[in-house]
Amino acid sequence: MVPRWNFEIPFLTQQGTAMAQFEISRDGGGNEVEAAKRVWRARFTLDVEPAGPVHALVSLSGERTSVRMWAERPSTAAQLRAGTAELSQALSRAELTPGDIEIRDGSPPQPAPARAGHFLDRAS
Repeated sequence: MVPRWNFEIPFLTQQGTAMAQFEISRDGGGNEVEAAKRVWRARFTLDVEPAGPVHALVSLSGERTSVRMWAERPSTAAQLRAGTAELSQALSRAELTPGDIEIRDGSPPQPAPARAGHFLDRAS
């Protein structure tokens, strides 16, 4: 079973409070050899005007931190693309090794539904 945590964090904006929905997960693997290959992932969505919905996936694999973002508004995607160098520098200042940084238009792909015959635990 893949460990997964879901929670919301409020952000104060000029328009009021916005909620960011977070999901943090880690690939499985129980022994020490596999532990080095585990990937931690943090997904979140924030919808604040005038940017509109922005979705992010931050992955930590070994020493590398990769960031993938989707902006539903083309103007927001363009602004995010213009700031990729700053994001890379911020990761370095946080003592994280920058990996790939991708900014895409639209929404992230939806995860595949659970296979037939498997139960989905929505309580955790």
